[in-house]
Amino acid sequence: MEQGPLVADRFPNATDGPHPLDVSVIICTYNRCESLRQTLQTLCSLEIPRNLSWELLVVDNNSPDATREVCESFQPILPLRYVFESRQGQNNALNRGIEEAEGRLLLFTDDDVDVDRSWLASFLDAARRHPEASFFGGRVVPRWEIPPPRWLSENCDTLLRHVATAFEMGDTETYVSPSDCVFYGANLALRSGALSGKMKFRPDLGPCGAGQVRGGETALLREMLAAGMKGLYAPSMIVHHRNPSSRMTERYVRAYYYGAGVTQVRLEPSTNGHRKLFGAPRYLWWKLIKHAAQYAFFRWTQPSRDWLRAEIEMATTWGRITEIRRVRHQPPPQTVPETAVRHAEV
Repeated sequence: MEQGPLVADRFPNATDGPHPLDVSVIICTYNRCESLRQTLQTLCSLEIPRNLSWELLVVDNNSPDATREVCESFQPILPLRYVFESRQGQNNALNRGIEEAEGRLLLFTDDDVDVDRSWLASFLDAARRHPEASFFGGRVVPRWEIPPPRWLSENCDTLLRHVATAFEMGDTETYVSPSDCVFYGANLALRSGALSGKMKFRPDLGPCGAGQVRGGETALLREMLAAGMKGLYAPSMIVHHRNPSSRMTERYVRAYYYGAGVTQVRLEPSTNGHRKLFGAPRYLWWKLIKHAAQYAFFRWTQPSRDWLRAEIEMATTWGRITEIRRVRHQPPPQTVPETAVRHAEV
């Protein structure tokens, strides 16, 4: 596939350092070596534009499994560089990947994704045609390990985007605004020059180990938009997100929305002006009791849309209460002590 040069891939007022490569593909992973193996296998089938210089960075976020061995097995096939990041948390791993990357364009995906053959080429095409865009996002299409349960299928409008990690904004390229949906890390791209200065992924957001705190991409992209940068939805950039049976449970739904409640507080922490009870606003306690009672009653008497709405509100509210009480005693971390950094780097 013949492509033009990348020298024009800039945006106004960007500060671009030395980047000898065209593209860095970055995958952060934690303790999912077999899922990572499948993702790397799909990357072996990518359509690579002629004369493109690129690398694949896999950032191992302190995995106890065979992640390193899996990466080494693909190094003869892919331009793969293994990086170990000991600071737990996906956003710590993402920031490390950005630090290590040598590409002018940074393309992110996850360790539970199958990329479309034209994923990389489609991104490059969009980046060339829209040099004014600082970041890009594409479609995330769900793939089910087993058929989803009836209650999930009946509520796809509520659950599909979040629990199944699906993203879709239609068939037309469009610029996004701060009020729009912003993109998912499973299919996200940035120009490296956009992240000059202190702009980076917040370490207190994003998954950490088995935790379900989210919002890392949202916070960064909204910061970029507020700084006057532009983001483009590119529908031809397609990845497929694999959904195992463990995601198709009420337990996972509760954990996800509990994490969403924690994220809400970290993004907007102020609770001033509200009367407190046990360290959290009283209205949240009453909201928790109300929705817990609704869920307990509706679960066996009402359609799934009713009890699921109550369950989501219950879990989200409990996440908010828990985080507000935690912040009252210990502010959320913004930095990581240097003593905890990188004890096993490669």
